[in-house]
Amino acid sequence: MRDGFIKVAAGTPEIRVADCAYNAKQCIDLIRRGAEQGVKVLCLPELCLTGYTCADLFLQDTLLTGAELALA
Repeated sequence: MRDGFIKVAAGTPEIRVADCAYNAKQCIDLIRRGAEQGVKVLCLPELCLTGYTCADLFLQDTLLTGAELALA
């Protein structure tokens, strides 16, 4: 914190639909880049681990398990 302020940033990772492991790596890379630049709070898009257009895949155990593992 400098002068009572913290650096906040927004990031948009390149994602692949339903590829949770790849998407998690992209998010982690953004987090590391932000940390190198002094970012204390990084906002990422909702559903960036699973991908936005998963539609009926959200009901599949494979995707749900993949998202849980990526989040961990």
